[in-house]
Amino acid sequence: MPSSRDLLDGLAHLTGIRNAQRLEYSLLKTLDDIYENACIWAIQLDVEGQPRSLHTFDRKHDAVMTVPFDPKEQPVPDGLLEQALATGQPVAEADVSGRRVSVFPMSGLNEFSICLVFSFDGDDADESLDARLVKSFLSVYRNFVKLIDDAQTDELTGLLNRKTFDDNFRDLATLDRSVHRPGLPEDRRREPDPAETQIWLGVIDVDDFKKVNDGFGHVYGDEVLILLARLLQKSFRENDLIYRFGGEEFVVLAEVAGADRAAATFERLQHAVADYVVPRVGRVTTSIGVTQLRPYKTASAVLDEADQALYYAKENGKNRVCMYDRLVAEGMIKPSRIDVGEIELF
Repeated sequence: MPSSRDLLDGLAHLTGIRNAQRLEYSLLKTLDDIYENACIWAIQLDVEGQPRSLHTFDRKHDAVMTVPFDPKEQPVPDGLLEQALATGQPVAEADVSGRRVSVFPMSGLNEFSICLVFSFDGDDADESLDARLVKSFLSVYRNFVKLIDDAQTDELTGLLNRKTFDDNFRDLATLDRSVHRPGLPEDRRREPDPAETQIWLGVIDVDDFKKVNDGFGHVYGDEVLILLARLLQKSFRENDLIYRFGGEEFVVLAEVAGADRAAATFERLQHAVADYVVPRVGRVTTSIGVTQLRPYKTASAVLDEADQALYYAKENGKNRVCMYDRLVAEGMIKPSRIDVGEIELF
C-alpha cells in the first residue's frame, strides 16, 4: 500500500499543474511511481462515453504513450469495462492469466473523461491497491481538470481558447516529437509518423456569418458555431489542437505529412461544412487559410501568413482552402515579413 507521503507528493505534483494537457501525464506518472508493481493504463473516452484511445506511462521516454483503443487488445477482461461505465463505480476481477484487474471510471470530464485500469499479480492485488485511496486521489484530479478546463476552453463551443493557443505555441518549442504527446480532442485515421510530418496551422472563418446573425438571430448564429466545432472535432485527430479565437474564427494546429495532405485534410473539413444543412439556416460555407510552422517563426508571424491565405480565399470566391506557400510561389500574394525578434520562438 502506498504511504501517506507518496500520496501527498503525488497530490502536490498534480495540483501544481496548470495545463490540462499535462494533467494526464502527471496522473499516470504519479501512479506509476506509487504502484511500482502494477501495470496502469488510462482508457480515454469520447464525449459519448465510449473508449477512444489507450494511454500508459513510458518510463524510458518519460512520456505518455498513446494508441487507438482496440477492443481485441484491451487490457481489461471482457465485460469489465462496460460494467464500470454502466455503473460509474470501480469494478475488479481476475483475467485469464490470473492477474487482478481493477477499473476506476471517471466520466463527465468531456475529452478528459477516462477509465483508469490497474493490473496486479494475484498475490499482490489485495495488499497493493486501496480503492478508497485511489478514489480520493482521483477526486482531486477531477476537480483540477474541471478548473483548468474552464480556464482553457471557449464557453460556447467547448474548444480551446486563444490564451491556450498562445501557451501551446510556446510549448511546441520544446516538444519532443519522437514520442506521442498527451493528446486532446479518436484518431479517425492512422497516427502519423513524427519523422515524416510537419505542423500546419489553419485559420477557418465562416463565410458571410453576419448575414446569419442578422437574418436569423444570434441564437442560430451560435448553433452554426457549435456545429462547426463538432465538425472540426470529427475532421481532425485526437492529438490535433482546435481553438476558437472568437466570433466566427477558428484555428487548428495539425500534424500532417506534406503540403498536399495538409490541403486535403482541411478540404475535407471545408466540404463537410458545405454539405451540412443547418436547420432553418440552410447551408453555410467556410474559407480556410493554411501555413506551415517553422522553427524561426513566431505565433504572430504564422497567424499573419494564414490570415493572408484566408483573405485571398475570401476575395476569390470563398468556400475554399488556400495554402500560403503555394500562393507565394505562384505570385498571388507577397511573402509575409517573418518576425524573429521575439523571444517566443517555435
